[in-house]
Amino acid sequence: MKSACIIIFFSLLCIGIGIAFACPLLNWALISPKTYTAAVIAFFCLHIINLIIKKILKRVKRNKETKKLLSSTLIALAMICANADSPRYPEIKELVSRNFLYAQYEEEVQMARKALKAGKAPYINFYTYTAVKGDTIFTLSARCAVTQETLATINGIENSSAVLEGKKLILPTVPGLYIPLQPSTQIEFLIAKGNSVKILSESYPEYEINGKKYYFLMNERFSPEERAFFLDSGMGLPLERYILTSSFGMRKSPISGKWKFHKGIDMAAPTGTPVMACKGGTVQYVGRNDYVYGNYIIIKHDGDITSKYAHLSDIKVSAGQAVSKGTVIGKVGTTGLATGPHLHFEIQLKGEAENPQKYLNK
Repeated sequence: MKSACIIIFFSLLCIGIGIAFACPLLNWALISPKTYTAAVIAFFCLHIINLIIKKILKRVKRNKETKKLLSSTLIALAMICANADSPRYPEIKELVSRNFLYAQYEEEVQMARKALKAGKAPYINFYTYTAVKGDTIFTLSARCAVTQETLATINGIENSSAVLEGKKLILPTVPGLYIPLQPSTQIEFLIAKGNSVKILSESYPEYEINGKKYYFLMNERFSPEERAFFLDSGMGLPLERYILTSSFGMRKSPISGKWKFHKGIDMAAPTGTPVMACKGGTVQYVGRNDYVYGNYIIIKHDGDITSKYAHLSDIKVSAGQAVSKGTVIGKVGTTGLATGPHLHFEIQLKGEAENPQKYLNK
């Protein structure tokens, strides 16, 4: 009986792996050979455990408590098998020298630095830490002795002023840029674009962290443009020179002559004057030949803020493009309902119009 079970086990294992390798397109409903092997082994382990439990049940009194205990044990073992591939990073409770894990983390960071200096490949490890009140990207970088870029890219921190309190962070032991295979934030799009040639021309290791896959560019830093984007959290003027012709709020429409709420401000300037992004973000929408706004652009920023630039004579960006503060996105014009060349500029917070003058740098 035992010999038969062993033969069946290895037969199924070999057949399954053979089919998975021979048919990569089918790949057993996207199950890899490694996963299939683990599943077969887990199945037979559970089968053996089940046989052991049956033998135990024959020798002990068959009461409800015993059955419940054995059932709970079986369920727990099954959960352990199911989560065997999930990474478990050591969690540092406090960034203080008396904390054993923090001391260990510091030692590994120093060892990695020495290896890099000697031109050797360092051992890469990861820890976790939940940020507390007062933690910033600057203080954490100093305490962890790793670059701001490292912490920012691996944790999806969009800019230097991001609130970190309560956020569970990954702390790597080796410095570098973690560039996601599928960027989702402005800074991620920017660094992915800036390093695309490197990624395509060279072979970089991939890591999967919290369900997201990254290319790791060891010991790399932000470019000057990327760093400026990351550090700049303020909002600037979309025009260098202008005359404010209409403020935010109720006004008499220059088109209809009726009182109407004006959701932005009008900034008069000559046709063709460059219009700049007021803050770093991603171009959410590009509209053309709209009856009211003419040619216009909407940019999405951090904190549920969007900015709109309307009546443009020309548009220099496209939807989905990451832009930094000061990037020329278009030119002043008279498209749509406009009585003269000017920029209609709006700021919205969570879909509600805000006074742009409250946000702009003085």
